[in-house]
Amino acid sequence: QIVKIVNEELVGILGGETGRLELAKTPPSVIMLAGLQGAGKTTLAGKLSAWLVKQGHTPLLVACDLQRPGAVQQLQIVGERAGVPVFAPEPGAAVGSEGTLGTSSGNPVQVALDGVAEARAKQHDVVIIDTAGRLGIDEELMRQASDIRDATNPDEVLFVLDAMIGQD
Repeated sequence: QIVKIVNEELVGILGGETGRLELAKTPPSVIMLAGLQGAGKTTLAGKLSAWLVKQGHTPLLVACDLQRPGAVQQLQIVGERAGVPVFAPEPGAAVGSEGTLGTSSGNPVQVALDGVAEARAKQHDVVIIDTAGRLGIDEELMRQASDIRDATNPDEVLFVLDAMIGQD
């Protein structure tokens, strides 16, 4: 009985019913992924795109995480495994020869805009924008996420979090 009560309360707190993705009436629909570092945004981008393919959609993944070394390559691998194309005109940050972090000269807002334009040109009906993970105290990355949102006007913004969110 206690498990049943707790389950009902959790379902109620989380909204009561399964949410549906809000897709645009005129394609492409834009879905922006946001969240803390290490929460699983890139992995979710691949899983979501594979699910959308099964639903009959033609998604395009857009690599806007130019901060984390290897993030663009990770999204390309995830996209390849899901059978979904990836728009990645910028290589993103790299690790230097001495293990130091390189910086990216790319503009993630422009990459997002170009990705939406690419989707429109190639007739993809859904765009999934994978943004850089951030800490709540990182003003520059928070502003970057806001700028990407303002520039692309996404139909959905999915906040990705992991089970450790309570610790943060």
